[in-house]
Amino acid sequence: MSEINWRQDWQEALAEAKKANLPLLLEFYLEGCPHCARLASETLTDPAVVKAVNERFIPIRLEGRGHMDLVRQFKVTGAPTTLLFSAQGEEKHRVTGFYTAAEYLQELAQIG
Repeated sequence: MSEINWRQDWQEALAEAKKANLPLLLEFYLEGCPHCARLASETLTDPAVVKAVNERFIPIRLEGRGHMDLVRQFKVTGAPTTLLFSAQGEEKHRVTGFYTAAEYLQELAQIG
């Protein structure tokens, strides 16, 4: 698989994670954010990152301005922000800003 299989709905992704007993990866980005664009074009397209995310997580990627309810709920203060949750929806780890593929993989190892 050459790209991450992003989900677009938090509630559906949460239900899928519970059913599959897989942790969730929630990526918040902002249109026009250079760090977000770099993360999307460099890190989130890296074959090792794509493989790890698709095999070990239920991934969801949301534009922050369009999901302010979740931004407030999870107290997101910058973009990009990656939140890692248990299969039950409990936040376990968060990563803010740009990370290289190798650094991102190290952060993913915190859960899952």
